[in-house]
Amino acid sequence: MPAAHLLIVLWLLRDHRDDWEGWPEGMACTEPPVCVPCVALSLRLCPALRRGAAAVRVRQFELAGVRGALYRKGASGAVAVDDVNLAYDDPDIRWVVASALIRELRGCTLVPLATISRNSEKAPTPECGGLRSD
Repeated sequence: MPAAHLLIVLWLLRDHRDDWEGWPEGMACTEPPVCVPCVALSLRLCPALRRGAAAVRVRQFELAGVRGALYRKGASGAVAVDDVNLAYDDPDIRWVVASALIRELRGCTLVPLATISRNSEKAPTPECGGLRSD
């Protein structure tokens, strides 16, 4: 497999392509990428994806920040005050207990789900972290 193919990663996202022109270019994303063998299983088991999914090949996916619980000083210690998404350069990031990384998706290309699904008939393997449905 040519090295260029290794740099393109597949994401399955809720389909919000009507949100803005060029979606999902520039989107902040907390979902992890997915391997092709896990696509069919993900579409079947994830309630959010069953409401409408889009397959996206992504060329750049830089870490941009974190999602998590924001804490503030309280009378007897730190107190959680909000769930937030913060960029790494935000000064409040030191008060966040992160629950997910945020990546900014760039170089996005929508791929027809039928194309991906045809190639995902092979069962997920332990090497890809996939769960077997049998």
